[in-house]
Amino acid sequence: MKTRIIKEIILFVCVLYITSSCDYLDVVPDNVATIDYAFKNSIAAEKYLYGCYSYRPAIGDIQNDPAMTGSDETTQRYVQMESGTRFVTWGGTKITRGLQNANEPIMNTWDGNRSLWVGIRDCNIFLENIDNVRDLMEHNRRRWVAEVKFLKAYYHYSLMKRYGPVPIVDVNLPISANVTEVQVYREPIEDVVNYVVGLIEEAIPDLPEAKEIVEGTEAGRVDKLIAMTLKAEVLLFAASPLFNGNADYSGMKDNKGRQLFPQDYDPNKWQIAADACLEAINAAHEQGKRLYNQVDPLLINEPETLQLETNYRQAICDKWNSELIWGGTNNDCGILARDASTRIIRMSPTTLSAVTSEWSPTLGLVNKYYSTNGVPIEEDKDWQSKGWYQNRYSIRPEPSGDEEIYYVKEGEKTVYLHYNREPRFYASLAFDKGIYFGAGYNTFQDAKHCEFMNTQISGFQAGEANSITGYGAKKMSHYKNTQQYDRTTWEYFPFPVYRLADLYLMYAEALNEAEGPEDEIFRYLDMIRERAGLEGIADSWTKYSTNPEKISTKEGRRNIIRRERAIELAFEGKRFWDIRRWKEIEIYNADPQGWNIMGETPEDFYTVLPLRNESVRFTAKDYFWPIRESNLFVNKNLVQNYGW
Repeated sequence: MKTRIIKEIILFVCVLYITSSCDYLDVVPDNVATIDYAFKNSIAAEKYLYGCYSYRPAIGDIQNDPAMTGSDETTQRYVQMESGTRFVTWGGTKITRGLQNANEPIMNTWDGNRSLWVGIRDCNIFLENIDNVRDLMEHNRRRWVAEVKFLKAYYHYSLMKRYGPVPIVDVNLPISANVTEVQVYREPIEDVVNYVVGLIEEAIPDLPEAKEIVEGTEAGRVDKLIAMTLKAEVLLFAASPLFNGNADYSGMKDNKGRQLFPQDYDPNKWQIAADACLEAINAAHEQGKRLYNQVDPLLINEPETLQLETNYRQAICDKWNSELIWGGTNNDCGILARDASTRIIRMSPTTLSAVTSEWSPTLGLVNKYYSTNGVPIEEDKDWQSKGWYQNRYSIRPEPSGDEEIYYVKEGEKTVYLHYNREPRFYASLAFDKGIYFGAGYNTFQDAKHCEFMNTQISGFQAGEANSITGYGAKKMSHYKNTQQYDRTTWEYFPFPVYRLADLYLMYAEALNEAEGPEDEIFRYLDMIRERAGLEGIADSWTKYSTNPEKISTKEGRRNIIRRERAIELAFEGKRFWDIRRWKEIEIYNADPQGWNIMGETPEDFYTVLPLRNESVRFTAKDYFWPIRESNLFVNKNLVQNYGW
């Protein structure tokens, strides 16, 4: 029995990953020697369950999540070597620089070191053997089975996001499988979506409610609300242009002649997605989930402006808060804090590298944030009539005044771009001369400010990592992190895989595309904006925008919703996938921009520079990862992704 199962696993691994060698012979997680041992009792089986969780993509991990570094939100410094090679660290950055390839795909989860097919294999092993555990209570068995079904669905979906059509592996291949059976096919997108959604729906009834999860011992495990949110997102992706009537991929057919991408646009998919989003929202409310909106007791005597700013940051960084739907527990918050934080004090030479700002927001993102009136700066009446927009990259002659000292250091000067912006701008971005509340200086009287010019505290210092754009991602740094001359400390928080604001935005988008009622679309957007200190969509555009009719058309509302997503969810790994599912990858063809960080005077520093200057141009092939070329030689039934 034991030998047969091991042979079965080896065969499955070798065939499905279609590699020339078998590198995935860990029969079960945690170095358990045999399948029989793994399911001999409930304690061993629970360890195997946690092993199934271990394959989750590291959402929020700068070094391992392509969405954190692969969008137009941020960019990374790199060194051009004399040999012509470019030194970049993060895989997402390499993809954005056009370095993806079919020989050794970057961040490859098809057959890489942490292949998701291995995770799916282990999920199947669990489901095939869990009934053999004799001392397992029935309610635990049902829950564990539901969790693993969810994980199997999640892993298929994660592969679909990267590769498009993928094989459906519902059961492991038997040892008696013949050559035809083991040469698996990629299944059409609609079949993959239906399979994933079906598994989630099977799992939901036996999962616990969100409020039943014990934070101390079960945080991060799957509950009903997480499953409902995943279902909503899967259906949103299925309705989006990349997967719904994508003519660019009309040539994607297998050797049976099957069309792998649906060619007929189906508008009803948006309504299906909207219904799933609303169902998840209602469940979230029933479970006590609310947009985070509370004042930390330590800040009760601080100005309301700083309370509002910190409240928004803490919606991300306050661990296990009321807005969090699924917190990722498998990434290193210390690395995120290091690369998102900005130096605001002089540090010892040995401490400098502990705070880098290397995860650098681009000028493109900086421009996306709204004005104080809650509309885009390029269509704000005040910004237009007073010349602020046209002169946004110019230094404002007047230093900061009484109303601005919470944002810009009193008496200092910076560019027009940094004045008269919405609260989320100041909560999310560290900028030259901007107030940096927190980091151990948690009263307004003690608050430090940033200085990004060459050799200054926050800026370039020879031999040390630094921001290449002159900005820092303040939003993703807990305000209780501390910076001292000889040490730093980081507050732990689980990265938000899903939070309620994201679910609201998904619902608004799906409902707009389904041509639902305008009031209902704006209702959830306005809740997010109210938390951010802004007026509602209709009021803001009617009173302050040069384009007030935008709110009256589907296309105009689409533009507003997409911008709201870009602002509200900035740095949370969402935009990378949004750009793809909306088929807007040509955005990458515009070089990212930032300030001249080598400038030693304001006039030199505030010079806009392109930061890539490369000839790479993104086309339709770049929406998906390539399958490693060697796999295609082993399995002739696989078809390569378009353009690779």
